[in-house]
Amino acid sequence: MTDLRRAADSTLAKKVNTMLVVDAVRKYSPLSRADVAKLTMLSPSTVSGIVSDLVRAGLVTETKGTAASVGGRRPILLTLNASASLAAIIDVQVARILYGVIDLAGSPVYVMKEDADLSSPASTADQVLRAAARALAKLPRASAGAAAGIGVGVPGIVDSRTGVILKSTRLRWANFPLAARLQREFGLPVLVERDVRAAAWGERCYGHARNVSDFVYMTVGEGGFGAGLVVNGKPYTGARMHAGELGHMTVDMHGERCLCGNIGCLAGAALASIREWKAGGADDALVEYSATGLVNLVNLLDPELVVLGGDIGGRPDFASRVEAVAKERALLAPGQMPRVLPSQLGDMGVALGLAGLVFDRFYWSHALAQDLPEMGERGGMSYRT
Repeated sequence: MTDLRRAADSTLAKKVNTMLVVDAVRKYSPLSRADVAKLTMLSPSTVSGIVSDLVRAGLVTETKGTAASVGGRRPILLTLNASASLAAIIDVQVARILYGVIDLAGSPVYVMKEDADLSSPASTADQVLRAAARALAKLPRASAGAAAGIGVGVPGIVDSRTGVILKSTRLRWANFPLAARLQREFGLPVLVERDVRAAAWGERCYGHARNVSDFVYMTVGEGGFGAGLVVNGKPYTGARMHAGELGHMTVDMHGERCLCGNIGCLAGAALASIREWKAGGADDALVEYSATGLVNLVNLLDPELVVLGGDIGGRPDFASRVEAVAKERALLAPGQMPRVLPSQLGDMGVALGLAGLVFDRFYWSHALAQDLPEMGERGGMSYRT
């Protein structure tokens, strides 16, 4: 039993350490083995062994750097093999649908946009299927296993475990099993996620939050307010997939009735100011409403970072004004207010987040379990949680 437990511990340590190395290369490449050791806090010998296995499996490539090291040798730089897998993504919004193909490094291979057809729920669903077909048509047929899966982002309440859209008021979908329909049509694994949660994961994988475990992605736009939460390095959905409904936070007990049926929601209170901003008017009131939502998130969750996105929130000038107001109101002591940054990914945030989620769920566990050669005992291997 002791030998079996020791073997199990060794296997688990290998998997954890390998994912640490893969994560470092994915987020910060090109970088050297020494860089990986510093980022992961693993021993150089452990990193060297894992990198050798990743290179043999075709997941990481090696190239010589341009600058000579202190010893006169050019460093060997590690880069993720971006073509090892691809994800087809569809970002469904009220005004448009964005669809395409993203590679393993988070680089768009093919992206297209078209006006969304909201004439009926069925028409919108058919458009999503056509978009998926067009995206999959751009995948290289010669690469076995190139398509890790399909990712779809939608506004509304989504059960990301089952791929069922529980409710999307703007798309007029309710209890719609979109993932199952796409799987039947294309025979690939499908992930469906709420758009703001996908955008948050995009920042975690490829944007400002790459080295942050606890942060909030807050969107401000024509569709109102929303929040994507990442806690302990993982997306937080809540027990019933409702987490992040920032726009329906009550801010006025005597306010107007919201479309959701509640009284005095943030989204309803700010509706006139959003329309005014869209018409080119002053946005002072919208800054105030946005800062109110941000302060409530900061006071409740105490995040390390807040990223503002959306067609309004992602503007650097708007984000800086919201941050200035929020600093005056948050309960935190001076100097402890989290950084507030505009999204680094802009209109591609949801798409990149979907790609990251597809790879995390459908590719990496399989690739590391099936493609890596068995590693024997390696000196210096350390286990990190």
